[in-house]
Amino acid sequence: MAEKLRRAQVNETVKMSLLSEVQSKCPLCRKSLIKRKASDTKVPVRVFDVAHIYPLNATEREIVLLKDEERLCDDIDSECNFIALCKECHKMYDTKKTVEEYRQLVEIKKAINKIRVLTETWDTQTLHKDISIVAERLGQLSKEELNDSKLSYDALKVSDKTDETFGPINEMKVSMFVVTYFAHIKESLKRLEIQRKASSIFICSQIRSYYSLLVMEGFNQSDIFEQMCEWFMVNTGIKERTKAEVLVSYFIQHCEIFSDDSSK
Repeated sequence: MAEKLRRAQVNETVKMSLLSEVQSKCPLCRKSLIKRKASDTKVPVRVFDVAHIYPLNATEREIVLLKDEERLCDDIDSECNFIALCKECHKMYDTKKTVEEYRQLVEIKKAINKIRVLTETWDTQTLHKDISIVAERLGQLSKEELNDSKLSYDALKVSDKTDETFGPINEMKVSMFVVTYFAHIKESLKRLEIQRKASSIFICSQIRSYYSLLVMEGFNQSDIFEQMCEWFMVNTGIKERTKAEVLVSYFIQHCEIFSDDSSK
């Protein structure tokens, strides 16, 4: 008698979570996983399958194919081994998977899990909301004020703070932001301190604390810069990504968060 195949049990909550983590796009072909009926464009329809990255009922071929490959978790019939795929990609993956495709999905899911950890960290790490006042001030600066910007001291070079994971583009961008905006941000924070609002020391301690958490989670400096910008936007209501990048650049310089001793 043939062995009975196991059937996945995936509830609606898990399905919605999986859909959300791929931003409603198939991670393999980028097709939308949500469509609308031609008869009623107001009603969205899910057009995806929940795929097992490591197969639930592995064939002999798959067992041999994947015998030396990384598994995301011990329980292959759980959310850590699930991913949302369009029906076409799911069918192809289940019937003709290759080691390269398996590794691709493993890496995609690992990246998703890193973002989930970050989101959970955001929920427990606050940022002084008056930093949004500083961001608003940045948008009011004239060209003349920006052209006159000069650092008032011989600051440590950004390249002396960062490592190879930060990348030359980020380094050039942060260096430009520091030179152009440092004095203006410092002055704005000083005004808030006079008004007994934000404190630079308090904000720096928050930022260094969050930076240390990201380091402990194994994120590199490029990832940390990206996620700190997102954190600023989430916590302060800043809408413009560039403003968040300018502010993070300031605190890289002012709080020394990328320096060798920053996470000690």
